[in-house]
Amino acid sequence: MSATVGAALKKVAVSFLLDKRSWDKIVCFILAIGILVFAPAGGAAAMFSQTEFDLDTSQLATTLVSNLTPEDQAELQFIEDTGKEIQSVMAAAGFTAEQSKAAEVLFILALTDYAHEPGFVDKLVGCFAENQTDEQLIAAVNAAFGTELSAEEFTAIMTYVNNQLVEVAKTQVGNVGGEPFWRWYGFGSRVEWCACFVSWCADQCGYIDRGVFPKFASCSVGVNWFKSRSQWLDASSTPMSGSIIFFDWDGSGDADHVGIVEKVENGRVYTIEGNNGDSCRQCSYPVGYYQIFGYGTLSI
Repeated sequence: MSATVGAALKKVAVSFLLDKRSWDKIVCFILAIGILVFAPAGGAAAMFSQTEFDLDTSQLATTLVSNLTPEDQAELQFIEDTGKEIQSVMAAAGFTAEQSKAAEVLFILALTDYAHEPGFVDKLVGCFAENQTDEQLIAAVNAAFGTELSAEEFTAIMTYVNNQLVEVAKTQVGNVGGEPFWRWYGFGSRVEWCACFVSWCADQCGYIDRGVFPKFASCSVGVNWFKSRSQWLDASSTPMSGSIIFFDWDGSGDADHVGIVEKVENGRVYTIEGNNGDSCRQCSYPVGYYQIFGYGTLSI
């Protein structure tokens, strides 16, 4: 395929990644293959910094789908099946949803050439360990597969994957009263709107439609959703950007406030919260702060 078509595929891939509402599952796999064919991990990492695109992504994606060969369709099915197997084996091994997501990213962006080898999934899962840094993970992957992946590029890609919710939340900082969020949820008048704000942000990313995020107005509903899917970290954990932070302000043993983790730096968790003083605010707390109830993690 020509370099011109390759460049176009790079742009459409990133466009779909930036617009989660149009990220159909099968298109995701097609675009992932496009990235694999036309950009190694280093090129893919660089692509995630781009923000403006001028292609009709819907038309190009439709064209790609309509021209798949039977061999392409079989490969897409293999990729989807392998992704599901990675999720299952990671969960059975006791790894978190964040680690499972990292394994899938490594598979899609760097290791598909190895995926047909016997024992691939177990070999990939064997690279993971508790309390592992990105540098340690990538060193283990390189040792296991003979690759030369960059920990810095992997971190850049994972930061992008986790940051979509944060970028939406940032645009709402300064909102007072929360009307766009509680009215979107379906309430006719003001309610305590922290969870409506978090749900609204997730909806803007397309997460609710894809079934990877709950629509909730009650903190307890959100907590139960994440816990029931084993996507929960306790209060002493260090979360990732894009995690959902729940608080227990009154010490009752139940969550009564929720926000979005913006970042973690120097032992502090930085958040974006709706209905903090009836406004959207950026706040920060020490890791392990006594009023943090726990964290919901995303699997996207």
